[in-house]
Amino acid sequence: MPFKILLLLCLSASFGWDSTPYRTLQGQAQGSTYRIIYEDKTSADFSKSIDSLFQLIDASMSLWDSNSLISRINANKNLGPFDAHFEEVFIKSQQISKNTKGYFDITVGPLVKAWGFSKTKGFASPTDLQIDSLRKLVNYKNVSLKDGGITKKYPEIQLDFNAIAQGYTVDLIAEYLTKKGISNFLIEIGGEVRAKGKNQQGEFWKVGVENPSDENKLQAILALNDKSLATSGSYRKFFLKDGKKFSHAIDPHLGRPVSHNLLSITVLANDCATADAYATAFLVMGLEKAKLIAQKQKIDFFAIYEENGKIQTYSSEGFKGAKLD
Repeated sequence: MPFKILLLLCLSASFGWDSTPYRTLQGQAQGSTYRIIYEDKTSADFSKSIDSLFQLIDASMSLWDSNSLISRINANKNLGPFDAHFEEVFIKSQQISKNTKGYFDITVGPLVKAWGFSKTKGFASPTDLQIDSLRKLVNYKNVSLKDGGITKKYPEIQLDFNAIAQGYTVDLIAEYLTKKGISNFLIEIGGEVRAKGKNQQGEFWKVGVENPSDENKLQAILALNDKSLATSGSYRKFFLKDGKKFSHAIDPHLGRPVSHNLLSITVLANDCATADAYATAFLVMGLEKAKLIAQKQKIDFFAIYEENGKIQTYSSEGFKGAKLD
């Protein structure tokens, strides 16, 4: 899966808009960090409930937990029935796969493993024969819901929700806070962000997109108003082969890492699961295809790419109000 670029929260140091304090929860979850800031009208600490939500999603969708539902499905030990969260993410994933012509694909896992991207150190590239053998397993059309369970065309097919599960978790926490009467909050998990209302300074929440050339600088700053943002990038994780740079993002159609000049994609959407998945798909397909599909699906995005050795940017209509560097 493409590397998730951490979106930076741009927080003002001054206070005074509202005497109501804001509470911050932060820690480690889903293999990354999280930060949740919300208006604390009733001195409510939601940390235990939010930890339970993380555990709920991990039990359903974590590939690191051999007892999770998705791990059991991949091992053909449990093809159904399954929980409502798994079903919702599966259905949304399949729809986005269709909308992106298969550039987003939850069955791409075997190719990711074959290229060694799940390993921490070196790897040997798979042979053409190995790639061709695995490609038959990678096609979102080969899995479906039937009678409350999963049907696979081939038993070796592996499901992987890593490119959408964090975004979905953000949405789940946002739904929880809203039900608790919280109207001003920001949720960030591993760089996936959803914001509602205003911060303690009475301003819309501001989120910065990292500059690929300098991690201490921001390429863009966007004020979020009841919107979600997710970024996928390839400039931190890549490998060189025969003098050519390849991303860790796999093209499901070719079975190989992408090698285009796109460095990162930031997607703006109403919900974070949608933003998360489209950011992955757009990074894989490249800028020109992303423009066409984004226009058809009414998705706004901001792209950073390299051209003739220089950093260039592209922004759709929804990013026109952003402060761009």
